[in-house]
Amino acid sequence: MKKLNAQLLRMTLIVRKIMRNRYINLQELQQTVSDELIFRGMDKINCSDTTLHRDIRALKQEFGIDIRYSNAFRGYEIVDSEKTLDIDCILEPLDILTAFDAETGVPEYIIPETYSHRGTEHLPYLLQAIRGGHPVSFDYHKYSDTMVTHRTINPYAIKEWRGRWYVIGDTCHGRFKTFALDRIDGLHVSAGRFSREKDFDIIAKFKDSYGVYSSEEYPIEDIVLAFDAEDGNYLKSRPIHSSQHIISEKENEVLIGMRLRITPDFIMELLSRSWSVRIISPDSLRMRICEILKSALDRNSF
Repeated sequence: MKKLNAQLLRMTLIVRKIMRNRYINLQELQQTVSDELIFRGMDKINCSDTTLHRDIRALKQEFGIDIRYSNAFRGYEIVDSEKTLDIDCILEPLDILTAFDAETGVPEYIIPETYSHRGTEHLPYLLQAIRGGHPVSFDYHKYSDTMVTHRTINPYAIKEWRGRWYVIGDTCHGRFKTFALDRIDGLHVSAGRFSREKDFDIIAKFKDSYGVYSSEEYPIEDIVLAFDAEDGNYLKSRPIHSSQHIISEKENEVLIGMRLRITPDFIMELLSRSWSVRIISPDSLRMRICEILKSALDRNSF
C-alpha cells in the first residue's frame, strides 16, 4: 500500500507541476518532485528518471492523462483530448489520499464528512463485471415508491456524484440507465458475457449533462445566468459545468453562460444558489424555478 501511495503522490505532483509550468524539462520536473517529497518527509521515495517515466506512462494507462515530451519546446506538456476526464476531478481525491497518508491515521484536526451507507461494497464486483464484460443483476429500490424491482444490465461504467456512486448500464438494446449503488441489493455477476457497443462513449454521453441524468428527454440548451460578485467568484474558481464561460463582469454582477441539459440535478444546483442567481435565459428555466420557489413559499408561510 505504501508503494502504491508513493506512486500516486509522484503522479499527482507530476501533473500539478506540468499544469502550472508547461514545457518543463525532466531535470526541473525531477527536482520539483524530489523537493516536494522531502517537504512531506518522504525523501526515501524513489524519484529517478526511470521512475518518473514509468509514472508518466501509468498516468495515461490508468487515468487517461496523456503527457508527452515536445521536441520543439524541449519540455513536457499535457495533451488535450476530448476523451480525457476533467484532470482536477482525478487529482482531487489523489491529493486528499496522499495528504492523509503523510500521517498515521486521520489526524484530529481533519474533520471528514460523515455519510450513511453508500453501496461502495458493490464497487469491486461491478468493476470486475465491466472489465470482463459480464452482465449483472440486482434488486433495486427507488426512493419515489416502495416497490422493489429486479434488474439485469450490461454494465459500462461507474460514476461518482456528490458522495454517491452509480453504475451506468445497457438495460435493453442500447437503452442506457443509471442506478445508484446505495439502492442496490443482492448484486450478482453473471458468468456469461455481453458484446460491448463499440461506438458507446461514456465521456460523450455525460458531456452535456449535469449530475447523473444523461437522457435525451432533457434537450441541450443554451443557458445564461447572472450571479452577484461574491458567488460569481466562487463559480469562477469551481465552475458548475465544463461548458461554463464568463460573458461579462461588472462590479456587482457576473454573467455566466453554459450549454447543457436542464436535468433535476441542475435545477437543484440553481436552487441551492437562489440567494444569488438571476436567470436570464431560457424563459422556461426561469418559470420552472419561480414555480418551485413559489410552492416553497406557500408551504413555509406563516
